[in-house]
Order: sequence, then structure tokens, then C-alpha cells
Amino acid sequence: MYAEQREPEFGWTDEHRGLRETVRRVLADWAPVARARELAEAGERHDPALWSELAEQVGLQGLALPERHGGFGGTLLDLAIVVEEMGRVLHGGPFLPTVGLAAPVLLAADGGEEAQDGGPAAEYLPRIADGSLTAALAVEAWGPSGEPVVTTTADAAGRLTGTVPVVLDGGDADLLVVAARGPGGPAPYLVEAGAAGLTRTPLETLDLTRRAARITLDGTPSRALGDPARGAAVLARARAVSSVLVSAEQVGGMTAATDLTAEYARTRRQFGRLIGSFQGVKHRLADMAVRQEMAHSAAYWAAWQEPGTPEFAQATTIARSYCGDAFLQTGLDAIQLHGGIGFTWEHDAHLYLRRARADRALLGSPQLARAELVPALVPTVPARTTTEGISA
Repeated sequence: MYAEQREPEFGWTDEHRGLRETVRRVLADWAPVARARELAEAGERHDPALWSELAEQVGLQGLALPERHGGFGGTLLDLAIVVEEMGRVLHGGPFLPTVGLAAPVLLAADGGEEAQDGGPAAEYLPRIADGSLTAALAVEAWGPSGEPVVTTTADAAGRLTGTVPVVLDGGDADLLVVAARGPGGPAPYLVEAGAAGLTRTPLETLDLTRRAARITLDGTPSRALGDPARGAAVLARARAVSSVLVSAEQVGGMTAATDLTAEYARTRRQFGRLIGSFQGVKHRLADMAVRQEMAHSAAYWAAWQEPGTPEFAQATTIARSYCGDAFLQTGLDAIQLHGGIGFTWEHDAHLYLRRARADRALLGSPQLARAELVPALVPTVPARTTTEGISA
């Protein structure tokens, strides 16, 4: 699926540091937070010039894709570094939906190097790598054991019928990867933009830096992705990979929000003193810094594991269970410690809080992740059903 980690023990290599510096420099030049705000206020999806720059000059869309599919054969850890840096500047657009959510499904269904040439992965992944194709993942929800909750159906001919309420970048993506229930159970199906019976309704979103849509399918022709009998396993494996990348984005957002707040505390005076000198402010900033460091460790420990292993599945669930709540609390703290200015539209603090709330719901809530962890961490405790119907 993704290349194996290149070092036997975790540690930042010169290549990792160089990648981080390059991505940070490109984003500082092309996509600072001010640019994210500008695009959001203009109602634009993304900056097409930056998308082309990332693909043609930096190669980020294909960084972790296999070389046989036009990529550079990088690792999931490499890609996590990229997404973390994007999280710092609230980068929106199609990168996470395409590279972080849809591409992992194509890769999980690919079958590896032993698979025959051709097929959807060979057709679409090279186009993702060169920046000529964007994609979005359409899954209605996730169940208490990590399985997709699917009401959309696929008939024997592959025609899809159903509605996916919220799809990140679903209104603009060239390709939709839709979870539907076919004859063999839940499985991913591919729907191209413009397909008959496909309706995409734009939604007002909490995260102003990203667009989303409701997807309605009415006998829409599709193409099965891989073996439908393996569909649920493919979606679960892809979700674990996506969890790493969403967690990394949350770490980037937490880092930026913490830095922004600490800088404000070093310069803002109240009652004749810098507010950073007040004990209550110091304690809250310390909590933010500790929370960020713990989230960083959780996300990168997950990124370091070998995809497809039980250790990887457990580590990614731990990262998702911690990072979502941690980013949300950091966003709330940032607003509070900025005082009155933190509540204003002109300040960036609310943009990080909006991203925190949106990211938290992408792949299932942290509470759902903790419910998934119970059987693995406490195998002797029988599952119980909460009032929400989630085993815990």
C-alpha cells in the first residue's frame, strides 16, 4: 500500500527535515492563513495555481503513492509531515479529500505489486499524482467497530441509489469514491463527475476554508473498486490510513493555535502587566503545549507503524481518539485567552476552532474511537450498548 518506513527505529532523518522545510516555505509563500481567509471570504474552493505548483514542482500529490502509479514511493510518515504543515496554515481545497481520504481507498483495493496491470488504481492514481484529478470519499457514517454505516445501495449492474449527507469537496471533485451496499456487502464504488442520476448540492459549512456537498444518487452508474467481497476490509484499512493524516492535520492546527496564543500573551498588556505573567494564563498555555505534544506523539507513533498490521489499527484509533478532542480544546482555549479580540471575525482564532470541530467529525468522533479501542485494550470486559447504540 504505502512504502515501508526506511529506518528500523523512529527518528527524524535529514530527508524528513528537508521535506518539512520545503513544504513550510512553499505554504508560507503561496498559502498563509491570510490566503485561506481570502479564499473563504471569496467563496472559492482553492487556488488552482498552488495546486499545480504542489503537483508539478514539489510533487506532493504523488509523494506517498507507489512509483508504479506515478508517485515517488514515499512513506505515510512523509505524507503526515506534509499534512501537518498544511494544518498549520488551515490549507483547504482538494488535497486532504483527494490524497488523504480517497487515494487510500484506491490503494487499499489495489492488491499490491502482485496485482495485474490495469484497473481503477492504475487508471486514477497517476492522475492524482500529476494533479490532473481530484477525488472525494463519500461515506455516510462509521459504526462502533470501525465498519461503514451504509444505506446507499448498489444493484447487480452497479447502479447506485441513496444519499450521502456530507461529503468533503463532494461538490467539486472529479471522482467520487462512494461506500454502497452491494450484493457482497459494503464496498467502494467509483462515480465520475457528470454521471447520470448524480446530484451534488453545496452545503454551508462550519469550516469556512473547505467546501462540502450532499451527494444524491438515483440509479447512478458506477464502477466497483476491487473485489466487492473485500469491500468492508478495504474501507476499514483506508480509514486507518486517513486517521493518521487527519490526526497530523489536527497537530498542525494545534501547534499554530498554541503559538498564536503564546505570542499574544507575550505582547498584550492588561492591568499594567503582560497577560502572560498571570498565573492562570501561564497554566492554560502550559496545558495547551502539553496537549499539543501528546497529540504530536500519538499521530506520529501511528504514522510510524506498518499499515495493515494490528499495531497500526490500534495506534491510528488511539490517535483519532485523542487528537480530535485535544485540537477542539486548544481551539477553545485560544479563543478564551485572546479575550474580546478572540471573538471577532477579523481574528484568525475562530478559524482554528472551526477546523477543529469539522475535523473531529470526519472519520467518526473521538468517543466512537474509544469505543472501538475497548475490545483490544480490555478484552475481558464485555461490550455494552450506550444510549446512542454504540458498544463501549
